[in-house]
Amino acid sequence: MPYVLFVFLLPFTYNRYLILLTAFFSGLFLDALNNSGGLHAAACSTLAFTRIIVDTKILDTDAIQLQGFRYLTPVYKNFRFYALYLFFLTFLHHWIYFTLDFSSIYSFFPVLLVSIVSSVGSFLLILLYKIIAGIR
Repeated sequence: MPYVLFVFLLPFTYNRYLILLTAFFSGLFLDALNNSGGLHAAACSTLAFTRIIVDTKILDTDAIQLQGFRYLTPVYKNFRFYALYLFFLTFLHHWIYFTLDFSSIYSFFPVLLVSIVSSVGSFLLILLYKIIAGIR
């Protein structure tokens, strides 16, 4: 699910309600294409909401903007921080999505396994995109 990158690339300067609405409607668009009944909209909205909280509490967005960046990059702190930031939020998105998709309390471990594997795949695709986009 590399569309998660779209939510990460939304600039800090956007209004937080605009970020939430953009994430919701992008998820709703995917739900309309996949006929998944709001799973993507819920997961993307949760991702955007959590990203806003993490950005305001942990990151110094003013310092990032003064350095000329519109969103978080590995250059800001270090690669390990960037990787943890991306993986945690990507895992949260996948956890919400697959929990709603499986919709059973008895499927905790299958949801955990699928969420971890899917998060690793999405994380690697996001890093690959960042490497390719950084070369240009």
